[in-house]
Amino acid sequence: MSIKLFFLALLFSQFTFSQSELDKVVNESCNCISSSNMDIIDYDSYLQLIMECVSPLIIQNSKGLAKEIGLSEKDEIEAIEKIGTKVGERLVVECDRFTELTFKVLGDDEQMMDEVIEELQEDEAEDLMIDQGKILSISKDIPCLVSVLNSQNETLNYYWIEPININEQFITNPESLKGKKVNIVYYLGEIYNPKTKSYESKKVLTELTIE
Repeated sequence: MSIKLFFLALLFSQFTFSQSELDKVVNESCNCISSSNMDIIDYDSYLQLIMECVSPLIIQNSKGLAKEIGLSEKDEIEAIEKIGTKVGERLVVECDRFTELTFKVLGDDEQMMDEVIEELQEDEAEDLMIDQGKILSISKDIPCLVSVLNSQNETLNYYWIEPININEQFITNPESLKGKKVNIVYYLGEIYNPKTKSYESKKVLTELTIE
């Protein structure tokens, strides 16, 4: 695997369990990324930040992480690559600054972002998925329904039924979100429909960030 693909692998795969060694590496990586003063303007500077903040921690803790995750690979490079996918997925979901930079740098590369989103959506273990688009409307009904127009001109609907990381001004005035381009993290949840007297699988918002 090339160096470029190795670090892109940090964006892929889903994390399905929580363990102390991995938590430590993810938290320290996120702290380093969040506190860095590096000017991230393109892929090269983005990659440099990952190499400075994430790679050393993975390498330094590779043996402990491999044992904790349950990897049996004898090839150290292969093991590190698999650890990288675990750390990268945790960062995408849990580290706001890393998520922001990822969309900033890779967002203009539609093919790359399609690959990232496809990888996230294909993993069924964790049910967290990512979409992008422009907000069309936000209903005043309960539960609140957020409609988004994606790049394929498809209207996608998400239920806003739990707290999400969104600025207070948009909570008090959600209509001000209309027309804004956003990144959405969601999962498929079961919502009861009293009309059909059954549960239906719907997209439920867990995160919403403005591009």
